[in-house]
Amino acid sequence: MMPLLRPILAALALSAASTPHANLPRGDADPSVRDTAALRRSLAAALGGDFRIARHELSRGLRERGGVYWLVHAQPVRSGDYALAYRYAYRDHVHPENPLYTHVEHASAIRVGGRGCLRRAEIRDVCVGDTIILPFVLNDFGEHTFSVTRRDPGAPLAPPDMDGELTTEPVRNPAAPHLEYLGWRSYVMWHRNGGATIAYSADFRAGAPGRLNLRVTTRPGDVAPPTGWYGAVPIVIVPRGQPVTVLLEHENVVGRDEAHGFSSHTGNEYQTTLKLLQPGDRISIEYMRVLSPARGGPRDRGGPRDGPAPENDAVTPVIARLPFRLDTAERFNAWITGHLPANTEENGRGR
Repeated sequence: MMPLLRPILAALALSAASTPHANLPRGDADPSVRDTAALRRSLAAALGGDFRIARHELSRGLRERGGVYWLVHAQPVRSGDYALAYRYAYRDHVHPENPLYTHVEHASAIRVGGRGCLRRAEIRDVCVGDTIILPFVLNDFGEHTFSVTRRDPGAPLAPPDMDGELTTEPVRNPAAPHLEYLGWRSYVMWHRNGGATIAYSADFRAGAPGRLNLRVTTRPGDVAPPTGWYGAVPIVIVPRGQPVTVLLEHENVVGRDEAHGFSSHTGNEYQTTLKLLQPGDRISIEYMRVLSPARGGPRDRGGPRDGPAPENDAVTPVIARLPFRLDTAERFNAWITGHLPANTEENGRGR
C-alpha cells in the first residue's frame, strides 16, 4: 500500500478495530472458548480498591455491533472521576500481511458520585452502590492490558439548559403520576441554503416510581398518531437512592500502527433506549420535526432562536402510556435487560 493512502484508509478501517470484523475464524469468535481468568486478574489489579468486580460474562455481540465482548459488572467503592483505558494487539484478518494497525486503545471516563447521588442532576454516570457494565472487545485479539486512574470529584455539574421557551398549555397526560408533563418547546435549525428544520420536544419531570413506555406524537390535521410501541420510549423510575445497573455509554478509540508511526481516532457509543430516572429528574422527548422556508434568513449564533412556525398549528403533543417493554433487538438493550431494578412496579400497577 502506498504510504500516502494509509492515513486516508485509516479512518475508514478504525471501525474495523473498534467494531470487530465479521469474518473472524469461527472457533476464535465462539465465546465459550475464551478463558477470562487472566483478564479478570489483570483488570482487578488495575481497578485496585476503587471498584469491585461483581460478575462478568461473555457476549457474541448484537445486531448493533458484532464481535465477542467481555462484559464486566463493576461496583464503585468510592466517588471520584476515573479514567479507564485498555489496549490490545490488533489482528487484521483482511490484510494480515500489511495490517492497518498493530494495536488499538480504548479510553473511557467514569464519573462516580456518592451513595444516593442525583445521577442526571449532578451529571454522574453512577453512584456508590450502583453497578456499571464495562464492555471490553475480545475477539481473537490478545495482549490485553488495563489501567485506571482516579482524581477527586469536582463540583457537581449543572444539567444543560433546554433551548426554547416552554409552552404550558393543558394536555391530557395518561403517564401521570409517574411523569409530570411540563410543556412543549421548539428549536429552529437553520439551513445554509435557506429554510429551516423545527424540532418539537415535550418536557417531563419524573414523579412516582414505576415502569412504562412513553409515546409522544402529534396529530397534524386528520392523521391519527401511530399505534403500538412504535416510537415509544421505555422508562424506569426508581425511588431516590435505589442502586441501579447502567451501561458504560462512550469510549474513545485509537488505532495505532506503531511500525509506521501513525494513528487514527474515533469513538464508540454503547447506548440503550432505556431512560432510567429518579423522582425530580427532567427529560425532553422530541416528537416532531417540520421543514419550513426561511423568514428573514439565518440568525446569528447568539441571536434569538424563535423561527418560522409550521403551516398548521397542530404541534400540541399527544401523550400515550403503554405497558413497559424493552426491545432487546434495539441498540445495546440486550446487555442490560436482565439487570433492571426488580422492585419497581410495572406501569404503576404491579408486575
